[in-house]
Amino acid sequence: MTSKRRVLRTPPPPPPAAPPLLWLAASLALVPLLLFGRSVGFDYVRADDVDLIAGNQTFLADLANAPRVFTRSYFEVDGELSDLETYYRPLVVLSFMLDAQVGGGDPAVYHATNVALHTAVVLLLFGLALRLGAARTPAFVGALLFAVHPLTVQAVCWIVGRNDILLALFALVSLIGLDAALRGGRWGAPLHVAAFALALFTKETGLVLFPACGLLGWRWYGRPHLFRERWRLIGADLAVVALWTVARQLALAGGAGGATPGEQLTVAAANLPQLLVYLGKAVFPVGLNVMPSVDPAGLTLGVVTLGILAWLFRALPGGRRMTVLAWFVLFLLPPLVVPDLPAYEHRAYVPLVGLALGLSQLPALSGAGWARHRPRQLALAVAVVFGVLAFRHAAVFSDALAHWASATRGTAYAPIAHVNVGRILEERGDLGRAATAYRAALAIDPTTPKANNNLGVVMMAQGRDALALPYFEREIEVNPGNAEAHFNVGLHRKVTGRPADGVAHWERAIELNPYFLPAYEQLIEYFRGAGDPARAEAYHARLEQVRQR
Repeated sequence: MTSKRRVLRTPPPPPPAAPPLLWLAASLALVPLLLFGRSVGFDYVRADDVDLIAGNQTFLADLANAPRVFTRSYFEVDGELSDLETYYRPLVVLSFMLDAQVGGGDPAVYHATNVALHTAVVLLLFGLALRLGAARTPAFVGALLFAVHPLTVQAVCWIVGRNDILLALFALVSLIGLDAALRGGRWGAPLHVAAFALALFTKETGLVLFPACGLLGWRWYGRPHLFRERWRLIGADLAVVALWTVARQLALAGGAGGATPGEQLTVAAANLPQLLVYLGKAVFPVGLNVMPSVDPAGLTLGVVTLGILAWLFRALPGGRRMTVLAWFVLFLLPPLVVPDLPAYEHRAYVPLVGLALGLSQLPALSGAGWARHRPRQLALAVAVVFGVLAFRHAAVFSDALAHWASATRGTAYAPIAHVNVGRILEERGDLGRAATAYRAALAIDPTTPKANNNLGVVMMAQGRDALALPYFEREIEVNPGNAEAHFNVGLHRKVTGRPADGVAHWERAIELNPYFLPAYEQLIEYFRGAGDPARAEAYHARLEQVRQR
């Protein structure tokens, strides 16, 4: 009789525990500091930042002006006269005001705040992903890829890009509040509504958060009767929208009129290809530019990306897949109604939040440990590549010359960039290189605004007055609405001994731009010298009226 021997088998080792939550959060907080910390040493790039910050210190330095940020246009600058009333972003201006209390006009403080805000957004994104059901590691991967994505560079390293960082921050807090409210938490609804209000008063695009939240509740949570269940919450959101609408209308009243709804729809339809460009850069962040344009390569990458995202998110339930992609598109729609503007990359900052949340929900990224886990290893490799690309791209925001010089290559907006390079060189006294920059703009597009005018200014600065006049006249020919060109023709007449011939041009400059103060001053001086005190006084009175507006 044979006996069977029992074989003892060693049980398999337990799977590694998920990384500690605190360790993951600390790692995520460190990544933006390492990647963007050097931006604290960056200067202004002369793309709205000088006007809004360095040139607006009289207003920003006085905290007593804080209530006024809610009653004025975003681009309103004390001492600068204009009827351009376009954007309403009081909380962005208020954040600049707080920075001004610390560092005045020192750009280091403003850059440091941007990095800190980006870090906060990354951590909030991580927290929201966890609340929405993601495991720790996938939530970490989604937040990490967002933290290092090259499309975030413009928002972080360009001080004025802060409006999108703040919008993302308040949007995430609002979503956390909504999630808590839908789970029955008492504090969720007030947090959601308050954060929604902050998002609206940060940037007009915040209005999109209302339908985005509705979509989240309906499709992500699968609650088709959400509006009926949470009618008080919906009503509170609508009350916030009404309050914001009234405040915005009052703040922008009296400004130049905007486009009609029909015109905006026409512009939006023409700009729709930008959506594909943004989508392509979300997966293939190449060809980055401070003034991006739509080109065949970008459109092709956008189409390829559509297929990649469809494959990548195929494992998500249909409602969640729809929510992720709709979030990306919804927040890109409002800027499409603005004509003749590049597809600025900072606009993709908030849309990327949606894609990051989608990544955090992928089952392929779940499980414990990194060893032999190819999806997570691939994600880490992508994060490294993204980080390298972001680090390199950040350098173009180091100063104004680097910024605009980078935009002279690989974009349809190169002529405008050449003009801005010329202005910077001109102010630095490098007139020869400035003239070369203006000629480069004209070589690409002979109708480039201000290129002929600025080249004429350089000629006069070099003492070549006879060469300057044809450039001023050419500017008027191709851009008849350029008040500065008319003013310069008048100034040229004065310098060459024919001031009477300049009067008509100075008057034309005022017709084109009623706030062109130097034209008033030249007219007052001329008529006083010509023995016509009545006309001199008339222009002086008009000048004072303009200054008092």
